[in-house]
Parts: sequence; structure tokens; C-alpha cells
Amino acid sequence: MTAPAIRPDLHLRALDVPAAITRGLTIGGGPRHALFTEAAIAASMQAQEHGIGQVPLAFLARYVRTAGVSAALDLPEPLAVPDQADLVRDWLTAALTAGSSVSHDLELASWLERVAILIAMRRRDEQGRS
Repeated sequence: MTAPAIRPDLHLRALDVPAAITRGLTIGGGPRHALFTEAAIAASMQAQEHGIGQVPLAFLARYVRTAGVSAALDLPEPLAVPDQADLVRDWLTAALTAGSSVSHDLELASWLERVAILIAMRRRDEQGRS
């Protein structure tokens, strides 16, 4: 068994996160694993670039877990700042493209929680370096 290739941030920045969400929720195995690894890292970088913090994303994850992806997409402002809302709407729309089910809602909520944790870890790392 070979070790997985390490992908630098530069390569992850170019990852199509919505496509990874749709594939990861639709197909198990490798695509699901990539959703919770590479795509989650790429999403955390995108979120940081848009100024999204851990707390708003964790709150959205809880909302998705409770009310579902469809209900989260119906929110007038899933996040308060318009470009932040647009980013997470793209993710929510990609999840809905994979189909509407409780299992997809729970998977996306878990993924959003993972992205929120990665944001916190990346911020702590940046603070430690400064």
C-alpha cells in the first residue's frame, strides 16, 4: 500500500469544491474520502479568503443537521456578508444536486463541521507563526 500523495495548498486552492461535494455525497469510497479531506481543506481556505470564521460555519452546520440542506438554502442570508453567503450557497446547492435525503443532510453537516474545525486550526497556526 502506498502513501497518499501530499497536495500543497496551491493545488488544493484550484479544487472544485462544489463538484467534490456532489461527487462525495453521491459516490462512496474515494470521492467520499476526498470530500472530507482535500475538499474540506480547500473549502477552509476559500472560507478564510472570504472572511468566514469557525463560529458562523459551525452554526450553519448545526442548522443543516437540524433543518436540512433545503431549508438552509431557503435562508435569505445563510451567512451575513453577501459574498460569504454566495460561497456557502454554492456548497449547499451542490449538496442538493446530489439528492435530498436525511443522510445527505447529515453528511453535509458533518462536512461543514470539519471545515469549521480546519478554519480554527489554520487560524491558530497562523497566529502561532506571527
